[in-house]
Amino acid sequence: MSKESDFLDRWSAERAFHLAWGNCISSEIQHRLAPIIAPMELSYFLRTAVSPRVKENQKLIEKAFYRRKGYADPYGDITDKVGTRFVVLLGSDIRKVEQALTSIEGWTLSKDRDYEAEQKQNPLKFDYAAVHFVVRSKEDVEWNGVKIPSNTPCEVQIKTLLQHAYSELTHDTIYKPQIEATHHMHRNAAKAMALLEATNDYFEKVSAEVKSALTSVRSMTSALSDIYRDKIGLEPQPTILEGLLLGAYENFVTDNYVADLDAFLEEKTFIAERIKARIAEQNPIFSQPSVLLVYFAASRSARRALDAWPLTEGEMEPLLNDLGESTN
Repeated sequence: MSKESDFLDRWSAERAFHLAWGNCISSEIQHRLAPIIAPMELSYFLRTAVSPRVKENQKLIEKAFYRRKGYADPYGDITDKVGTRFVVLLGSDIRKVEQALTSIEGWTLSKDRDYEAEQKQNPLKFDYAAVHFVVRSKEDVEWNGVKIPSNTPCEVQIKTLLQHAYSELTHDTIYKPQIEATHHMHRNAAKAMALLEATNDYFEKVSAEVKSALTSVRSMTSALSDIYRDKIGLEPQPTILEGLLLGAYENFVTDNYVADLDAFLEEKTFIAERIKARIAEQNPIFSQPSVLLVYFAASRSARRALDAWPLTEGEMEPLLNDLGESTN
């Protein structure tokens, strides 16, 4: 029996627990990641589905026996027989996944690639960039009825969407032996990576600016939500409408808007009942915390409030009617 046949026989016997280990790692990291990124949903933060994959037989044989730099122990030295990847939007998001991974006890981690460290060592070189870990369990693990021996390796890749696109493009050309890469391929790949790094830097700046702008909005929504719970007696349900209303009526906000709204609702107690009635009519506008700000603005000047209204006049009519006003 050839060495390749022996290799594949062992792989056939062990393939199932390698895949189980990949699934275990994928699930555990996502479980730890969820509270780190909250209130953002995992389905939004992770830009592709997390789905571990085991190597195909032919590719495994090629890697084990037909590469320029051979392995002393082809089976044991290959650490990516199973792998899983986490694809995020920004370079700074990679660290959040790393935080989740490194918080899990009972696993040993070795970092095979670290793009930030590589950039520091070679600041003028533009090459494939990502973070790769090899993850092993210190003890035997059972996952969905499959026993996974200790020290079973799994490669965990953490990369941005831009890095993922680059690796998908160059996987079988620049870094794999299927074809001989020309100097033009290497040059164009380096230029592409330089562009991707610059794009990520711009993405990071935009993200920081957006977060800064959202800080005051979120603070206002939080304050309005507290008033809504206290005066209306219901839990607000902010949606995209909340942002529209806040953006439209931020000019009506005073330094003492919390106290002003509180006094306003104490004076006009009927508004709480009208809001409850509108919610019963399945009108989502009245579940927004900022609807209180609209009532306040309309009570001061129905015309100014109507001019600022970001939706149709018909959608504001019920609110104005509650105050004895009309779009007419």
